Amino acid sequence: MLNKRILFALCLFAFSCGGGGGETSGAGGSVSGFYSLSLSLNQRDITSPAVAGAPPNLSIPADTISGTLALSYSGTLSTPLKGTVKKAQVCLEGFSCYSLPISGVLTANANPLSFSLSVNSYKLGLPWIAVNPYEDRILSTTVQSVSLTSGGTSRTQTDNYFNSTRNLALQYPPVAKNSLLLAAAGEWNASSVYSGYTTASGIASVNLPRGTVSTNQIKPSSVKLVAGSLKCKDDGSGNITDDTGTPPGTCSGSINYASGVLQFQINGVSSATDVSITYTVQGTQTCLDDGSGSLAGDCTGSINYSTGSLSYKFSNNFSSVPVPVAISYTQASASGNTITYALPPTTPTGTYTYQVAGRVVEVRQGTTLLCSNQGVSGVCSVSVNNGVVSINFPNGVLPNLTLNYSVDTKVDMNPAIDTSVYGGQYGGSTTPTVSGYVEVEVALESGETLRARASITFRVVPQ
Repeated sequence: MLNKRILFALCLFAFSCGGGGGETSGAGGSVSGFYSLSLSLNQRDITSPAVAGAPPNLSIPADTISGTLALSYSGTLSTPLKGTVKKAQVCLEGFSCYSLPISGVLTANANPLSFSLSVNSYKLGLPWIAVNPYEDRILSTTVQSVSLTSGGTSRTQTDNYFNSTRNLALQYPPVAKNSLLLAAAGEWNASSVYSGYTTASGIASVNLPRGTVSTNQIKPSSVKLVAGSLKCKDDGSGNITDDTGTPPGTCSGSINYASGVLQFQINGVSSATDVSITYTVQGTQTCLDDGSGSLAGDCTGSINYSTGSLSYKFSNNFSSVPVPVAISYTQASASGNTITYALPPTTPTGTYTYQVAGRVVEVRQGTTLLCSNQGVSGVCSVSVNNGVVSINFPNGVLPNLTLNYSVDTKVDMNPAIDTSVYGGQYGGSTTPTVSGYVEVEVALESGETLRARASITFRVVPQ
């Protein structure tokens, strides 16, 4: 008996179908010949709690679903065809379908495939998340204060880079044009190609790119040259020599680690051959904005000067990540009568708990409340959109401003769903019922497919 313990959703029941011969349709499946597929479920009516424990020790309890899957044959062949599970999915009526990682080979009239599954992934969706008593609950709140300015001010912040495009919001927009600088120090891999080399060419010279910073250097013992089957390397002291497997005396030359000037000669290259050169650079990759919203230098990307929205990717991958990126820029004068401020990003603090900024935002001058996103307006008005606070002053930006914003520690298992609109219920009930079915496909060796569908019921409870 083959046991499967899988964390996912499944519901099974008995249907029959077949393979070999003409196919006919019947209740619950298809029939085509002497083969039938049967599925039995040990429990079809399941009490399914949405959550277990309490903050900060929350967990999503698994439902246990077990049963068997069997292939039968009623014909006269001494060696019936075998079947392989090709597809299985559970579908919750009115919601979503989930792929089931059920696998195995079924032998007709032999021991069935037995399964016992621990399943909880669907509990992050409706209706489980709606009746979860902790979802979107605020556990604690602190208030942060920052000074707002309408003049040009030097600003800095840091980011972590992972060799892929980064998107973030600078904290103090608007950003002055031609003021943005990104710098990341470390090691990165680089490459170059010398085209059409032959031994008759003599000594070849190449300036290996090291980035835009003049102090960047080539890492000793990292230079590799490949010309067909011939391989060369640097010896760590600035000399080019034979690499493993290359005949002695094949490679010669030098590498200036500081300037990146490589000179080499490779014997035994009779016809024009491209020489592949790889190496590692030690130093700093930098990039700047070009005044038109694009980034130049050692990276590509863009900057929205008005909102501070920044996207960047360095040209060469660092050998080790994450790499700290130092970001500096000038906050420009306020755009017209509006000041913007980028709130800190949502940060995880534990399992299913996060710090979220900006539920309450206030603008004060000294101790005087000027406006907020809680219904106070007049001198100014406040809005918060995608983590950016916009403050508008109809009669001009005032001096000596302070922005106060809340930072909530809250439970948020599914950020895509706002459970406040459900009030702890779904469909008018705190214990909704979900009906569903499972569809399983088994492919016979002949290529024919047997299908079965079975029903199951989840009785959802909050905890």
